[in-house]
Amino acid sequence: MKKSLLIIGLLILLAASTIVASEYYTTQPAFCNSCHIMQKPYNSWKKSNHKEVSCLKCHYAPGKGRSLKAKLKGLSQVFSYLATKEREVRKRTAIDDSSCITLSCHPAEKLQAKKVQFTEKVPFVHQTHEDKTIEGQKLHCNTCHLHVKIDRHFEVPKEICFLCHFKNTTFNKDRSKCLLCHKLPVEPIQKHGEKPITHKFLKESKVPCSSCHLEVISGDGAIKKESCLDCHDSMETLKKADDKKLMHEQHVAGQNANCFNCHEPIQHKKIKFLDPVVKNCSSCHPEHHQYQKILLRGDKMEGITESRNPMFISGTNCLGCHVETTLDKKGQKLMKGSSKACVSCHSENHEKMLQDWVDELQKEIDDAIELEKEAQEVIANAKGKVSEEKLKKAMAMFKGGQSNLRVVQYGNGVHNKKYAIMLLDAVFINFEDLIDDLNDTS
Repeated sequence: MKKSLLIIGLLILLAASTIVASEYYTTQPAFCNSCHIMQKPYNSWKKSNHKEVSCLKCHYAPGKGRSLKAKLKGLSQVFSYLATKEREVRKRTAIDDSSCITLSCHPAEKLQAKKVQFTEKVPFVHQTHEDKTIEGQKLHCNTCHLHVKIDRHFEVPKEICFLCHFKNTTFNKDRSKCLLCHKLPVEPIQKHGEKPITHKFLKESKVPCSSCHLEVISGDGAIKKESCLDCHDSMETLKKADDKKLMHEQHVAGQNANCFNCHEPIQHKKIKFLDPVVKNCSSCHPEHHQYQKILLRGDKMEGITESRNPMFISGTNCLGCHVETTLDKKGQKLMKGSSKACVSCHSENHEKMLQDWVDELQKEIDDAIELEKEAQEVIANAKGKVSEEKLKKAMAMFKGGQSNLRVVQYGNGVHNKKYAIMLLDAVFINFEDLIDDLNDTS
């Protein structure tokens, strides 16, 4: 009897020891690495600042790691991993904020206001960033602390900073101000001359940073709508992608994705400083060819019916007509519109037509410019002689006529002759009506 009780006791002790030993072993990082898809996360953890912290201490909220629910969840993951041939973790892991801000790790009251040296030159304060979230966002620790590269584990990639600081901003304005992160360099930029040129001198002289540093930011953080289908299986999801508040609530606040699952990254680094500006026409030519676009579209406006250019309707782009290589006034290569392009698609009769259009429109433009000058003189003479209301009405008519004239004058009316003629007709009506109105003193 005693022998039987001894054996039972030993068996119970053995079972208890096995359970305790198994429970201990399964909480160790080495056990996590025993799954074939955990090798990359494990290797990055071994190189990280958290290499002395066990996996469960972060991946389960405090006090939840040894619960029955946690064990069942762990077992379900083990069975899933054993049954798959995948070589990487596909599902994003959400870290509960409470795992980070425990007293033994990063207490919230100390962390929020503490100035952290993010890089050698860039400081960081958590509270500042949590107070300035955008609509729908609620920042979590792993909103910024991501695992986006093999050699990083729960570290902050600089790209996440660039996305928030540079998306939908003007260079060196608001949250993209250079001095939010950078200190003003003290070394002179140029030493020759009577006075050395420094960044401080340029700042005081209100010289824009973009004069030298426009190339340091590239990309706009565009939303990759097609990436929605990586996680969702319905095309209906794409229709919701423009709802910024909903997207941030579901993915950022809900910890279901990281920013780069949806957004293209924005680059912020030094590159060849001339190339980006030269290649980007809008750097020096804001809204380049805006008048040509207005003519081609032929949109309906007040007093003017819609009249699309046939080339616009058929989807013919600029290079369909601009086929002749020539040089501009500065000796630079230029693609010029040519009547030869008309002939290649239509008939030989169209070759002379282009020049006829040019001559006809130029005569109309010259007449409109003369009438514009007359209207200006009449307005100038009418000041103080007519009521403010009458003068205000005349000025509005003048600006409307002037705006339509500039479209035809600078956009080259041949881009849509019919629409250009309608615009010029409206110009004549505006100028003639305001002249008659101001000259009528009765």
